[in-house]
Amino acid sequence: MRKTIFDGLGERLAQARARAVTSIITSNLRRFLMNLGLLDGFKTYLVAAAMILAALGQLVGVDIPSFDGHAAGQLLMEGLAILFLRKGIKG
Repeated sequence: MRKTIFDGLGERLAQARARAVTSIITSNLRRFLMNLGLLDGFKTYLVAAAMILAALGQLVGVDIPSFDGHAAGQLLMEGLAILFLRKGIKG
């Protein structure tokens, strides 16, 4: 069977569309994350809460990929330490 210029055109268009959508999403997400002025003073609390939730999740048996390889007890203690240290510094 002969190959034409249209063979694989749909696949290339789908790849180009996926790249365009990905670049739009990442540029908008990057712009949003750089302008997080509304979260000033709360970002440390959010990190501590994420660590505590990940630790509790690991204790229950839920594996979170970005926290994989960390001990649940260590995550819990570090999350609590960050939380109370920030609260103490703020007060």
